[in-house]
Amino acid sequence: MLFTSCEKKDDSIIDPNLTFPNIISYYINPDNLNSDTVYCIAGATVQSEEAVSNVSVKFYSLNNTLLFTTILSDNGVYPDSIAGDGRYTGIMNYVFQCREVGNHVVEFIATNRSGLNSPPILTNVTVIRNPNNLPVVSNLIVVPESTRVNQDVFLIFMVTATDTDGQCDIEKVFYTGFQPNGNPLTLRKLYDDGSCCLIDGTNATSGDTTANDTKFTRKLFGAPNQTGYYRYFIRAVDRSGDTSNVLSDSIFVYP
Repeated sequence: MLFTSCEKKDDSIIDPNLTFPNIISYYINPDNLNSDTVYCIAGATVQSEEAVSNVSVKFYSLNNTLLFTTILSDNGVYPDSIAGDGRYTGIMNYVFQCREVGNHVVEFIATNRSGLNSPPILTNVTVIRNPNNLPVVSNLIVVPESTRVNQDVFLIFMVTATDTDGQCDIEKVFYTGFQPNGNPLTLRKLYDDGSCCLIDGTNATSGDTTANDTKFTRKLFGAPNQTGYYRYFIRAVDRSGDTSNVLSDSIFVYP
C-alpha cells in the first residue's frame, strides 16, 4: 500500500524581532495602610525596545477579586517627575466599603504597541487596623439539649457574631470543645452564607437560612457514641487575629 502526502503552504509570517517589555524596578509608597482608603503612589521603570502603550497596577481583594486598576504615566505630570524617562507613576486611590485587613496582592504589567505584556510583577500592600475593635458573639443556640447515645440526630449551632469595624472584618466563627471522655472535638466553622455552597471536604451545606444577617450556623448529622456531656465553646476571630468573647453550651447524651 502506498501513502502519499502533500504539504500546505503556510503563508503566515512570524516576526522574529518581536520583543517584550520588561519592568526592571517598581515601588508602592506607602505599602502599609491603616485606613479605609487606599492612597498610594506607585511607580515602575520599564525597559522596552518598542514603544510602551500601557503600564497598569491592579489591586486585588483578599479573595483575589480585582478591586481597581491604576494606569501609570510617564508624562511629567504629578506624581510623575520627568516625561519620557521610562519611569511610569500614578496614584492608587480606592475607598473600601468595608476595610479588608490583611495582605492584598498588587500586580504590575507593562504592554507595548504590539500588545505584548511584560512578565507580571506581584507584590503586596498590607492593610491594618489599629486600634482594633474585637468581634462579639451573642445569642448562642445549641440544639438539642439532650439525645440518646448511638442515635442519629441533627445538631444545630447558631450564634450572632458582629464587629463594629465591619462584618467583613470577621475572619471566622467556630466551635471547639470536648467529648465526655475529655478528648477534644474537631474544630467546626459556622457560616453566614445562606447555605449557598457545599462546605469544603463535605457533601453538606452549613444549614444557614439567610446570608449576611450576622447569624452564623452549622447543622450536623450524626450519632454521638459516648454518654455524658459534650461541651462546646464558640468564638469569633477577626482579620487582625483578635478573638471575641467565648460562649459555651453542652449537649447531654444519655444511654
